[in-house]
Amino acid sequence: MTKRSLLAVAIATLGIQSAQAAPFLPMDARGLAMGNTGVASAQRAHAPAYNPSLLSQASEDDDFALLFPQVGVNLADEEELIDEAELISDEIFPDFEAAIDGAMGVSEGLDQNLNDLANAVDALVLELNQAAPDPATVQSLNSAVRDQFTDVNSDLTITGNAVNDLTDSLNRISGNPLSARLGVGGALAIPSKTFAAAVSISGSANISAKVNFSERDLSLLDSYVPAAQAYLQQADTTTEAIDAAFQSGAPDATTLQNLQDQVNALQGFDYVTDNGTTIIQDGQFTDDASDANLTSTAEVVAVAIVDLGVSFSREFDFAGEKVAIGLTPKLQKITTYHYADEVDGFDEVDEDSLEDSKEEYSKVNLDIGASYRFGSEGNWVAGLVGKNLLGGEFDYADVVVTPKDSNGDPDPLQPAYSIDGGSVNLNPQFRAGIAYQSSWVNVALDVDLTENDPIAFESATQYAAIGAEFDLFSTLQLRAGYRTNMSTTNADMVSVGLGLSPFGIHLDIAAMANPSDPEKEAGVALETGFYF
Repeated sequence: MTKRSLLAVAIATLGIQSAQAAPFLPMDARGLAMGNTGVASAQRAHAPAYNPSLLSQASEDDDFALLFPQVGVNLADEEELIDEAELISDEIFPDFEAAIDGAMGVSEGLDQNLNDLANAVDALVLELNQAAPDPATVQSLNSAVRDQFTDVNSDLTITGNAVNDLTDSLNRISGNPLSARLGVGGALAIPSKTFAAAVSISGSANISAKVNFSERDLSLLDSYVPAAQAYLQQADTTTEAIDAAFQSGAPDATTLQNLQDQVNALQGFDYVTDNGTTIIQDGQFTDDASDANLTSTAEVVAVAIVDLGVSFSREFDFAGEKVAIGLTPKLQKITTYHYADEVDGFDEVDEDSLEDSKEEYSKVNLDIGASYRFGSEGNWVAGLVGKNLLGGEFDYADVVVTPKDSNGDPDPLQPAYSIDGGSVNLNPQFRAGIAYQSSWVNVALDVDLTENDPIAFESATQYAAIGAEFDLFSTLQLRAGYRTNMSTTNADMVSVGLGLSPFGIHLDIAAMANPSDPEKEAGVALETGFYF
């Protein structure tokens, strides 16, 4: 029967090797808890990730800060692929298997009943091809064929419903991305109004993956019932002709020859799909049908980005107004991978093929930010930042897919084929923000000014976010936030977080999730730091 690795393995693999677009999404715990805000509200060591000019918005009492490590992960299942895949694997696919293969103590299944029908036809053929077939024996054998005909016909409704449920689910799941992003980082910052500096390092694993169920596989699944119906129709016509011919004894030689031709044709009945797959041969399911070699593929585009940046910031006087300007020149290392395989063979990734697809790039890039503190008590901050202003385009290689046989081994009869590579664009990103800050509360609003393209298969992102932090006795921080993606629907996120900061030691944790369906997207982050 069709291998369950078609679903279970592909789903499990993508659950690990999941993907996310390349949004403006630093993975720090404080910012994530506040809805991923920070362009006007980031503090000291967080400033390089959001807006380097904020290094010059610290108070005069602030000294250097160390942030290490930062770890965060974000998982997004945009079209609820995991739920649908689990439903297929746990319920829909077993129902399909039971319809074809049978269920213990319940039914023999379409495959076995079709084989029994073919065996009954063989016995009828053997008798009819005798020089003088016995009418009583022919009628008895013809009746046995019609009994088996009834068994097969009763299976078709069950099989049809199972096939419809499975193909509907496969169509829903095909092409949908499963998304995630893993980020790590750290920073050392020395804030100052006159000359601030920071060194930061960050790395992100961005992997974009999808499963494409091929037209051949869907055509195969859709062919079970039509193939069996065509066979039954021919069997019905043949057995009715035999009943009519033998009702009054042995038929004449011409009629007998016609009946022999019909029953021989029934014995050799074949059914071939439009794409050339043989479903029934000589009245029985072929290996392609009963133990299908599926050609659907899982494809992964992966990009790892490591940034090493040095930030500088200074406050300038413009017509009596203090404006901080900061910049972060950074060295980037970008590595791309492209991997694909038929889902039946995706349980073991070919590490050599993955390594062969690796492309490595080094690039210099630049972030520039500005911030302005205003209000009667200087509690308000407006910020603007442009990241990756020098852009970049990075290719990922073509990938070769080797077809597998029913055992999951390379099929010598099927030629390998290639899936074209492409490129990942690291385009400039722009975000504006405004924040209110006091000794016990901080409120921030950030908006992406441009839409950020995905790596490969996911939705584009353009975020708007709001967040708040309540600081209790400079020791306990309670945070909450809200973020929406203006480029797509039903992509809202709520977040919460907690910070502990006794004696300048900071421990921050955060979690976020889609409020209508937490399985649609969720994320967590953890970091430690030292503020002096």
